[in-house]
Amino acid sequence: MLKVTKIADNVISPLGMTTEENYLAIKRGVSRLRLHDGEWRLPESFVASLFTDEQNATFQKEGFTRFESLVIASVRKALEQTTLNVRSKRIVFVLSTTKGNVELLDEAQKDKFDAQREYPGVCAKKIAEEIGFVNEPIVVCNACISGVSAISTATRLLRAGFYDYAVVCGADVQGKFIVSGFQSFKALSKNACRPFDADRDGLNLGEAAATVILSAKDDREWSVYSSAVRNDANHISGPSRTGEGSFRALQRVLTDADKSNLAFVGVHGTATLYNDEMESIAIERAGLSDIPLNALKGYYGHTMGAAGVLEMLLSIKAVEDGVVIGTRGFEKMGVSGKINVSNKNRSTDGKNDFIKLLSGFGGCNAALLVKKNAEDDRCQTQLSSTRISHKVRITSRMVVVDGEELSTRQKGKELLSEIYAEKIGSYPKFHKMDTLCKAGFVAAELLLQAEGKTRFEECENRAVVLFNRASSLNADRKHQQSIQNMEDFYPSPAVFVYTLPNIITGEIAIRNKYYGETSFYVLADKNEELMNEICVSAFEDKMTQSMITGWVDCEDDDNFEVDMYIIEKK
Repeated sequence: MLKVTKIADNVISPLGMTTEENYLAIKRGVSRLRLHDGEWRLPESFVASLFTDEQNATFQKEGFTRFESLVIASVRKALEQTTLNVRSKRIVFVLSTTKGNVELLDEAQKDKFDAQREYPGVCAKKIAEEIGFVNEPIVVCNACISGVSAISTATRLLRAGFYDYAVVCGADVQGKFIVSGFQSFKALSKNACRPFDADRDGLNLGEAAATVILSAKDDREWSVYSSAVRNDANHISGPSRTGEGSFRALQRVLTDADKSNLAFVGVHGTATLYNDEMESIAIERAGLSDIPLNALKGYYGHTMGAAGVLEMLLSIKAVEDGVVIGTRGFEKMGVSGKINVSNKNRSTDGKNDFIKLLSGFGGCNAALLVKKNAEDDRCQTQLSSTRISHKVRITSRMVVVDGEELSTRQKGKELLSEIYAEKIGSYPKFHKMDTLCKAGFVAAELLLQAEGKTRFEECENRAVVLFNRASSLNADRKHQQSIQNMEDFYPSPAVFVYTLPNIITGEIAIRNKYYGETSFYVLADKNEELMNEICVSAFEDKMTQSMITGWVDCEDDDNFEVDMYIIEKK
């Protein structure tokens, strides 16, 4: 297997401007979590780790949003450690973010920047052009696992030979949009979070950017050895009670691991009641109860799109230092699964590998196995030969299945309801979905009906990998409308959950009991060559034998475009 190694990195957070500064801070037990009262005129106080005005000023770049400026600063600090020619066609830029420039939806921001910057792919392209990258960037928008998903995607693209280097940056900044959404779920604690503790009462949010530069050409110490993304096919906003997705992701990377050399498992550890319980069960099921476990949310809060990259980089620093960082906030065991967790720093006892585990909305779960001084046979991934078996195209005016147009009477969102009533039915959850999800769900149902195989049985060998341009902007605008007027403030969890575009992959997985990979990507344009690279390289996961994939875009309730198909290994 071709070794993909880390050649440079950077972390910018309220704790520091470099990876080293951040690591030394958490090693000392430092946190920037504090209570914010009246921030962004929100009616409820919350605890978060936010940049100060002085820190924002150090990276703010004229003509760019705060989010864009943060990403540019982190990427440039990482690139300074290399001699890479950023204009090389052999470099791919992968951006992990959950909400990007979502604050531009606020009426107070509308005249400051071009409205197109609300689109994550367009935003990423603006960043890429400023840095000098020439290839179209890839935005990974896979809820809380986005950072690990982005690293996995980049690694697979390098192993497949499409690129020699990948610059992966995970970033998110906080604002009224995101905080109000989590408050609508009653998920935020008004105290510093306490992962796995008996008295935990919710998560904290944080902001950061973290960049890792990966190479398929340089043989360095640290490599991303294997990865897995799995769905738990349970609920779009609640984890599986059996830890199904996390367990399956762990199972996959453990096939490449030597348990006796695992220094620790770095988990998601959000300090919410059900997430921590689920992770503890998955850890025990995977036979990792005796391996030290730690969570870093007590130092940073949940940094969303940055979390996977940031936590992997700090874990590397910790292993180099021979330290298992303590889980800040933990005191008394509060989960049923058997885990080995402590709030004190401990020794790694000379062990050099670790696993990074994350989970998120839409039922998605991801794991990375990171190794020091792993063997390398310099062989690229053997790309699988695939074929397309069925296709569906849906617009606001027509539905075409395998080249045959269906007879329809309605237009826009009513067209989707018509197809549901006549061709699907008996799945009441459909009526709760937003339009993006309805369009993708209907297309998947028509594809699977055309395929004609047995359905609704547990399946881990089919992936759901989707792309679009507008991300979840249709749902974003509805959530923004609910918080725009502070005199009429009514954020709804039923709306906020659909402000993550990957929810559609979860809806399809839940409906069909798919436990395989589910991933969502946002591009500046419908670039079929780039989409094909991502899909073909995803077959590196030996479990994946087929994939529901394609384009599912939604500008508003009456304007959408779907081109989805099933591809299979020959």
